[in-house]
Amino acid sequence: MRKATFKATSLFVGCILSASVVTATTSWADDNFETYEVTITNIMQANTLAPVLVATHQAGISFFKVGDAPDDELAWLSEVGDGRPMATKLLNTAGVSDVQLSAGGIAAGKSKTVTVRAARGMTTFSIGSMIGKTNDAFAGLRDVPLPKGRQVLTYEADGYDAGAERNDETTETVPACGLGAAAGYSGRSTGEGFIFVSNGIRGKGCLDAATLDWNNPVASITIKRVTN
Repeated sequence: MRKATFKATSLFVGCILSASVVTATTSWADDNFETYEVTITNIMQANTLAPVLVATHQAGISFFKVGDAPDDELAWLSEVGDGRPMATKLLNTAGVSDVQLSAGGIAAGKSKTVTVRAARGMTTFSIGSMIGKTNDAFAGLRDVPLPKGRQVLTYEADGYDAGAERNDETTETVPACGLGAAAGYSGRSTGEGFIFVSNGIRGKGCLDAATLDWNNPVASITIKRVTN
């Protein structure tokens, strides 16, 4: 039996985004789990990452798949950096062990560490985070192995487009351009309609491609086990 508890924090991505996120903690009836430290490093030149969602789960589970249509939860994560709806959805998905959100966003060249648990038998994890100064791009890593024993594993996350919002790069649709949450969620019916590898910043509207564009990958993720 699991019980999700939530802790509200403030969300800052470049410019202040007037939204909140939660940290979701799964409580277990016994100690039959492992604890891991996941360190996420933003390796883009100048763009930012919103608070990062980290989920542990059975193999074969993921919150996104290239080519699929975006759901509302992915639209919230990718358009305004709010991982709460996705965290709630995952915590109610069979085979998901734990979901955590980092405390705040990650500036270019900086790192944050998230502690996450996994019940024994859960073998993989996934992450997701809005790339702050975009319409609906996100850093994603899906269904990759958890470390065994004293292993320290490093992965690279690419940038994806959720396909939920047209990439017009305007102040009306990019929260980090100045309007904050007022420019945020627009649903999932205004974009391309499917998830694909992002083509980055085009340099129109309020975004400067010379500084904010990237070449994949966008983040480096290191994970290690911290309990037996």
